[in-house]
Amino acid sequence: MLEDTLSRLEAAKLRWMTGGEADVRSDPFTSGTQGVEAQLRLLAQAALFRQTCLRPSAPSKLTMVEPLPAPPLPLLSTHLRPAFRHIMQQQDRSIWQGLTGLMAARGVMAHPFDWLPPQDTNGYADIYIPYAKWKAGLDNHEMELTAETWQDMYPAERRNAFAELRAKDTTAARAMIEAYGSTLSADERLGLIDCLAQGLGADDIPYLTEVSTKDRSAKVKARAAGFLARLGVASDRDEAKELAAFMEKSTKGIIRRRKEIALRSKLNGAQQNRVSALLDTVTFTQLAAALDITPDALADSYVTEKNTIALQFWGLCARTAPRDALLIYWARLRSDGVANFSRLAGITDQLSRDQIMAEAQGLVMSADLTDLRDMLAVTGPDVGRDMSDALLNSPFYRAQLDALKTALAKRATGDGDYRHDPMVAQFGGFVTQLAFLVTAEHARRVASDLQKRGLHAADPILHPLNFNIALQGKTP
Repeated sequence: MLEDTLSRLEAAKLRWMTGGEADVRSDPFTSGTQGVEAQLRLLAQAALFRQTCLRPSAPSKLTMVEPLPAPPLPLLSTHLRPAFRHIMQQQDRSIWQGLTGLMAARGVMAHPFDWLPPQDTNGYADIYIPYAKWKAGLDNHEMELTAETWQDMYPAERRNAFAELRAKDTTAARAMIEAYGSTLSADERLGLIDCLAQGLGADDIPYLTEVSTKDRSAKVKARAAGFLARLGVASDRDEAKELAAFMEKSTKGIIRRRKEIALRSKLNGAQQNRVSALLDTVTFTQLAAALDITPDALADSYVTEKNTIALQFWGLCARTAPRDALLIYWARLRSDGVANFSRLAGITDQLSRDQIMAEAQGLVMSADLTDLRDMLAVTGPDVGRDMSDALLNSPFYRAQLDALKTALAKRATGDGDYRHDPMVAQFGGFVTQLAFLVTAEHARRVASDLQKRGLHAADPILHPLNFNIALQGKTP
């Protein structure tokens, strides 16, 4: 009886799908022998049969999606979400980090329906870690870093917890990484070893010595060797003597005589390549010993130049120099006009926040500021009134305004197409990064300056500035 009823209902459904009519005169589910009502009643029964008896079974691999985590901060207001989505359409990680960082500094976060963080959350605010875990299908409950939870924690979460542990108890943190660090990928091990910079001391020497000789990754070995060099531990390596042989000492100045160390002037291509390779492996202390001088003397006498080799020497200094020698050489770079934000980024782990901002403010006023992305990586977004004032008074900012005025004047006279001028894209990137850095008050000033130079108030270049202005938060 049931099979017969179901087959009749399915037959009725098929007839309606092909444009026909069902035979309602002999159908027990209808009352009456004709009319639209009888047809509709039978159609309703057929639809009910279809939805209840013929539903497909769930795939065997189907899993239940956990609810989205509760947002740690208030979500971005509805009227700003379209502007957020528009800016985030640019496939540039630095823009994503800058925009979400600005929002976090103002006390709001992106709606998860608009954006979810990538798996690698380095450079993003920690408030997005729960959403990264949810996206990866991991349990979102908070964990305390222990031997049992070490392997189960999300990478960014584990690094933050390890940094907190290192700040509270250097011995416990070192014991944790000694026991379980080898289970992680090279990039994760490198990130955790970076955390050892906080509270770095003689007790870390045995572990760092083992890592510098036995780790599977060359970059992890190099980082451990750099920390050992900061602690004054360096073996007498032949590479340091080889590098020292490529250098020469001289005396400069007629009245104020000072010693100077530099590479020999006549090095062929093969020798220059060898020097470049040695600068990646030798430590600062080893080089000073090979030159028969102290690390402070090397920092005070090595030349400050703007070339690839000089940049590699700074990398050697930033990785391995004792702190006193490092600050001596950095002061010389700054006084000689060679310091920049990309170099400052290499020593931020050895400076306090106040020191970083003080150095950054000095760099802003220098003539060598060329890319605000490097500054954003060092200072973070929403730098406050003092730094915003410095940015808007900097030679770099004034030069950008002059370049814009010139381009607009050319467009007005028909000399070139401003819309297709490569300077437009470059200037748009400058405004975007500037919008992430300055306060809302300074963003208004920038927008006003651009309009005074001839930029239309509705120009898309102004969108990031308008977003900054509209974003309510901690700093006006």
